[in-house]
Amino acid sequence: MSQHIVSDLLACARELLLSQLLPALPPPLHYEARMIANALAIAGRELDQSPACHDAEWQALNAVSALLGQPPLPLEQAKAVLSEHIRLGAFDADGDARRCLLDALRRSNREQLNINNPKVLADE
Repeated sequence: MSQHIVSDLLACARELLLSQLLPALPPPLHYEARMIANALAIAGRELDQSPACHDAEWQALNAVSALLGQPPLPLEQAKAVLSEHIRLGAFDADGDARRCLLDALRRSNREQLNINNPKVLADE
């Protein structure tokens, strides 16, 4: 089954839950139903946006790695290498490497927020 079909199924299930099932549920179960609806929305955004999110994170982290003289690495390796450099204090001093790291972390966090809680970014 294609990613697009699964995303559409999640959106349809969420809409059905909110428009038809939620009003029929007793009020004490409304909170739980909304939690399920939110989980369906997050899962749909994860399917739709995850590849772009991972690509943006990969580019941002490898830009930092390049400042340290590292070649481009797969995302998980880039995270591990940068984590080790952070532990060793490579970004403690002000400078281009620190600014680049902070920019990369902000970009990564924004991409994740677009999936997990886009309302946070809507207020900006």
